[in-house]
Amino acid sequence: MLMLKNEKQDIDDTIKVTDILGGKDVILQNTFFSKAKEVPGMAEVYRAWAAEKMPIHYVSNSPWQVYPAISDFIEQYQFPKGSMHLRVISTTGLIRGKPGRHKMDVITQILEDFPMRKFILVGDSGEIDPEIYHDIYHLYPHQIIKIFIHDVSSERAVQFDRRVRKRSDSYYESIRKFITRDNNARRRTGTSTQTAMDAMVDTEVPQEQQMIMDANVPLQTKLEEFEARMKRVSSSLPDNVFSVFNLASQLLLDPVVAEQVAAYKENGMMD
Repeated sequence: MLMLKNEKQDIDDTIKVTDILGGKDVILQNTFFSKAKEVPGMAEVYRAWAAEKMPIHYVSNSPWQVYPAISDFIEQYQFPKGSMHLRVISTTGLIRGKPGRHKMDVITQILEDFPMRKFILVGDSGEIDPEIYHDIYHLYPHQIIKIFIHDVSSERAVQFDRRVRKRSDSYYESIRKFITRDNNARRRTGTSTQTAMDAMVDTEVPQEQQMIMDANVPLQTKLEEFEARMKRVSSSLPDNVFSVFNLASQLLLDPVVAEQVAAYKENGMMD
């Protein structure tokens, strides 16, 4: 069985706290200036899967320039080793393409390379992982046994709402503008470092998620939009294939995965 880990997140916000929904400055702060933090419990999940002889592929929209930092994170939290698939970008920034396109291309190529293997896709709700995985399932329905999406949207919406109620509207409006402002005016172009930083903040956040940092949108509306998005993605998928999780333990307790692992062990197909 092949376990496919797709960070954005995957890596970002799936196994490593990046906070894509926090905006450009937060992404850069968490990537380059803060000590990387594990999404609680995910290393244990991956080690448990690796113990069952499940190969792991880490697929991320992060550029190859940040590979040393990702490698240190994987080692620090004792995630199992696996193939790493990061985004190749040009130093001129002319041929980057959409982040979602990178994930789609890489994952479908892995599926093509291992047509006899079954896959579990793990991502998060911060970008378009649910939509990408939905499309991949319909292209390769016999190879995808499970899709897990880490809910990074609901908690952030609740936290933001609490802060809004404690602070003045003018204060939060200034913070929102600071986080989401356009950095083009102060960018230095033509360097590999700057290109890597540009790629890190080149995200595809669905419209439903963009409203999370809008103080004018009620919390209930944000949560309802998130739920509607998840229902829209999962509505055309078979029952029990698509699951949204908040706790890492939910992945280990999932009956579909447990059944597949038991079947592979019994048939001797894990070797």
